Amino acid sequence: MAKQRKDWLGAWLAALTGGGWTLYILLLILFHYGRPEQHYGYLRYLEVEVRTGWLTLPTLWFHLGIWGALGLAVTTFTLVHLKGRRHSQYLKVYLVMLAAAALFTLLLFYFYPA
Repeated sequence: MAKQRKDWLGAWLAALTGGGWTLYILLLILFHYGRPEQHYGYLRYLEVEVRTGWLTLPTLWFHLGIWGALGLAVTTFTLVHLKGRRHSQYLKVYLVMLAAAALFTLLLFYFYPA
């Protein structure tokens, strides 16, 4: 029986995929923190001041991070495709979902109501 070699490239690609999803979750938290606050009726009733503009620094980091997550997803997808092993093809599904989620989030960011 032949001894199996360690597939360090497959482990590295899986780690990149997991890292991309972790980055995306952290960026969603940053998006929530940096966006304008909702002016609910209860806050109006209590006359509470509400921030109506985006925070500059979290918005910049969110914007750069989402583009980075999209680039990471596309690059890792290309590497998985070029690797061509059958047992690591499941990563393609997760990477396509990450790219679609990042694109949807970018569209939400660009078309967020003022």
